[in-house]
Amino acid sequence: MAHSEQSIPYQPYPNSKSEAYLYGVHAASVQEGWSCSRHLHHMMLEINLVLDGTQTADIAGTRIVQQTGELVVVPPMRLHTFRAASPLRYFVLHIQIDDPAFLRQLGDSGLLLIGREDPLAPRLVRAVRDIRERLDRGDTRIGIYRLVYEILELLETEIRSRGLAAQAEPDALPLLIAREIETIVARPDAEGSIEQPELRDSWMEDIAGKLGYSRRHCYRAFKEAYRMSPREYLFVLRQQQAMHLLANTGLSLEEIAVRIGYDNVQSFIRQFAKWTGTTPGRFRKDKLDAPSYLTPIELA
Repeated sequence: MAHSEQSIPYQPYPNSKSEAYLYGVHAASVQEGWSCSRHLHHMMLEINLVLDGTQTADIAGTRIVQQTGELVVVPPMRLHTFRAASPLRYFVLHIQIDDPAFLRQLGDSGLLLIGREDPLAPRLVRAVRDIRERLDRGDTRIGIYRLVYEILELLETEIRSRGLAAQAEPDALPLLIAREIETIVARPDAEGSIEQPELRDSWMEDIAGKLGYSRRHCYRAFKEAYRMSPREYLFVLRQQQAMHLLANTGLSLEEIAVRIGYDNVQSFIRQFAKWTGTTPGRFRKDKLDAPSYLTPIELA
């Protein structure tokens, strides 16, 4: 075979890395009236597929009715809750992906409900169902994560079809602020952590100073990116972390109180009752063998 004498130009391509994680994957059957408390997920998206029945979802104030075979996509940092409007079977997974630009575009796209008549539905629902089947079979991670990236590509393609073309990397400051707040909650003994943020007003000043910006600039950047204030995010995380530890660990109330920054267990019990309308002990008892929808705070 003859070889061309024409020189081949050197064409370099950038090095790259992508990491994805699956969290809180589960299927469950629940009775009519079941609900999950208002919560959000830290820099990960949720995909919730109704296998049979009807459920209602509230995603950052948008109410959605979800029927058999329909799924919802919950962007990161969106407060949401679900309620079973009938006996219900569902499958849910959470995907954490190190792509802030994609996650920001997903949140801006308004893409929430994927109905049965949506052109995106057949491939997206099939990929989600295939993940469940592979997990049931104990397949390799390579096969499972091929489907995870297929789901992400389908969502990215849909986002671009809505006119949200790929953009430059978003401002990193909101993410840095979120990480600092998550550290306060997940590591209450860390430097700069606080016992009761409602009693100390300088915690946001501390974060802003550490990052090299003014408190006002940090507040505006965070609010614009995540549609909630840093204080709201802190309070939601503390509530979620307490609920997660109660539902998924055997830690005592005293240990959980300390974990989320309360030295006084009675103060923690009173605050938890304000958050949820019930006591920590009752919440733990009610959540025994109940579907788990809370994902833990993951720090780099």
